[in-house]
Amino acid sequence: MTASRDNMVRSFIAIPVPRTGLEVLEKVVKRLDSEMGGKVRWVRPRGIHLTLKFMGDIPASTLEQVLETLPQVTASFGPFEISMSGLGVFPNARRPRVLWAGMAGDLETLSALQLAVDEAVGRLGLPKEDRPFSPHLTLGRVRRDTNEEQSRTIGYLMSNTELQAVPPWSVDAVNLMRTELDPTGSRHYLVGSATIGGG
Repeated sequence: MTASRDNMVRSFIAIPVPRTGLEVLEKVVKRLDSEMGGKVRWVRPRGIHLTLKFMGDIPASTLEQVLETLPQVTASFGPFEISMSGLGVFPNARRPRVLWAGMAGDLETLSALQLAVDEAVGRLGLPKEDRPFSPHLTLGRVRRDTNEEQSRTIGYLMSNTELQAVPPWSVDAVNLMRTELDPTGSRHYLVGSATIGGG
């Protein structure tokens, strides 16, 4: 890594989404965007991922420790399958703020992996999650200037739009990512990867 040890790095830990999944999400986002009148800031399709742990700005030296720790966590898990399932919003359809695609499959193992990642990162001195894990793929965020009627329309569309079926995929790696912010949004870069089951 080129960052000096004193630099802060915006980072997170995530499971990648396969290309077939990203292509389906790209299509549905394109359709929704035309119906939502530009009131949503969409995530770049290639930047969509299943976040296990958002760490925010951390020292580059801590990022290196996280990278060293991750393989110890993932070695104790075997590959498991997940898939995308349905669309939704946080916190509710009347006042949507975050638009997402849901997850299905072996959510028990997924939750156990998230908890193990959170605990391992916590041992490095980073804050642990205080909210229950709710696995999802963030697609976009509603703009602040959206009025009540527009918000309800967005909530309705998210509740009534079908998500094309995508075959389940095997989770075989967990990625450590860094984020750089620019005027057009966030760009994510791979720092390193830890294989599920070790190796």
